[in-house]
Amino acid sequence: MPRVVTREERIERLVAKTRKRVDANSNGSRSLSQTPDSLLGTLVREAGYARSSTKLLQTLEQNFTDAGIATYPEITDPGNTPKTRIHFFDRHKRDPGLQKPRHLFAEEKELSRFLMTNKDVLKYCKANKLEIRGQEVRLAGDCRIDLLAVDTKSRELVGFELKAGSADERIVAQSAKYMKALKAQAAKEGRPGARLLIVTGQPDAALADLVQDAAKKHGVETCWLLYKVTIDLVEAG
Repeated sequence: MPRVVTREERIERLVAKTRKRVDANSNGSRSLSQTPDSLLGTLVREAGYARSSTKLLQTLEQNFTDAGIATYPEITDPGNTPKTRIHFFDRHKRDPGLQKPRHLFAEEKELSRFLMTNKDVLKYCKANKLEIRGQEVRLAGDCRIDLLAVDTKSRELVGFELKAGSADERIVAQSAKYMKALKAQAAKEGRPGARLLIVTGQPDAALADLVQDAAKKHGVETCWLLYKVTIDLVEAG
């Protein structure tokens, strides 16, 4: 009779397999989109369990840590679900700019509403003389941009493409589409040009490089921005 593989052995095999995936990935420290990943539910099943528990998640996280593997988000993050995608990094090369998911908005519409509500007090907009005109604005070519602003100094159009969490490879083609639409809309309005701002919750240097290549091609200055939201409770009075 074949020997039954214990759960401890299953976890060891899972960690060893993940370590190989991390070692084979040379771009993991620069880009979430290029790191090896697995759904949390898949990790739980590969560890030999039908469902997760606090103790199991703590065990998995400790075993990955001991193997020099960091995860995003942390496996024990209370906001995780079985469908949460866990990204793996070499612990010594992890990008320090990553934010915890609970510090970010869950959807673009929430981020858009927040920015629109606070448009008059956003430091970036004030410093760069940006006046946000509206949300989901239709541009030339039947293209909609998340937020559209005007640079009150240069008169250029400025579009905001929002990603509440991390971006993926689709951002490159999406950005190119917005660049062309913004440029056409600026010409239609008799403006001197247009710019594109990509606002995300996570950095991604590899994708940012590809977006800049597209920006040079289309002649639309593009900047990748990270948003941060903080909240605290203080005693009244």
